[in-house]
Amino acid sequence: MGVPSFDLIDIIKTIQKKKFIIITITVIAAILGMIFFYAKKKKYKAEAHFLVNNPLYGDRTTLFRSFETRYVDYFGGDDDLDKVTALAGSDTVKDRIIRNCQFQVIYPGYDINELRGHAGLMSIFNKNFNVKRSEYKEIEVSYIAYDPIVAANVANMSVKVLEETYRHYYTAMKGNIYTSISDKTHQLDSTIELLTDSLANLRDKYNIYSIISPGRQNTINGEIKGGGKGFGKAIEQIQNIESIKDQLVTDRAHYISTLNEFSAAANNAMEYLKVITRALPPTAPFGPSVVLTTTVGAGLGFFFSVLFVLLLAYYRKLNEVERK
Repeated sequence: MGVPSFDLIDIIKTIQKKKFIIITITVIAAILGMIFFYAKKKKYKAEAHFLVNNPLYGDRTTLFRSFETRYVDYFGGDDDLDKVTALAGSDTVKDRIIRNCQFQVIYPGYDINELRGHAGLMSIFNKNFNVKRSEYKEIEVSYIAYDPIVAANVANMSVKVLEETYRHYYTAMKGNIYTSISDKTHQLDSTIELLTDSLANLRDKYNIYSIISPGRQNTINGEIKGGGKGFGKAIEQIQNIESIKDQLVTDRAHYISTLNEFSAAANNAMEYLKVITRALPPTAPFGPSVVLTTTVGAGLGFFFSVLFVLLLAYYRKLNEVERK
């Protein structure tokens, strides 16, 4: 018994014969697609776009150019964009965003201070939050929510938290350096004060008030008056102490200048992310439109109805052959 033929002519005839069923199923599928579109809860997607500034432009070596005028680009490079992208995917940044946006109020039923509730809110955030980079060194952050205002607020808050975290990465190091130099400056103040008292006592004891410091190269030493036992040793002691004190005073002045530079470089006026498009509450829902949803439903209905009638016709043809 041979396999019955079912060629293109048979397919066309079957479709023409069953066109009413196919059209009916197609229309029903299109209506179901339209009902599904209007019945499902609408979601809204808000987007914010920003550029990454070059952190080296706010460094003290760039702000206070005293010996070199090297060009520094305003825009951050790929490495800087990688750092921002990595921060956007970190749990530290995500936790600050959901807490600042009060996710426990937006999504009731989750306790943010409880381990399981916090994990649930983090899962919701991860599912609806997205970060993308473009070829123009632009970063886009987006968030999808049932409320358009919530979507915009979360997107804008994510940019704010990212800027604060990225800026803190650099300002914290500068702050640590500032603290270290400041502590050293206080130590120098105490040492200079002790040396000053020692010099004052020696000068008053031997009546030596001339400037005899060998460290002051541009000072012309005048005639040193006085005499007596121990006078020469006193001069040597004054010169030794004075040279150390002068060097410490010079170092202290340099430290204070450096402190001012680091203080300016760590100022909050420095922006490390530049927002070029702020997220606004979207007016249209996220996802396929009603026309597309209806068309897809009709297409699926047409495809499966045609497949069904063809399979049914081929099955009947097989039965006819077996009976013969």
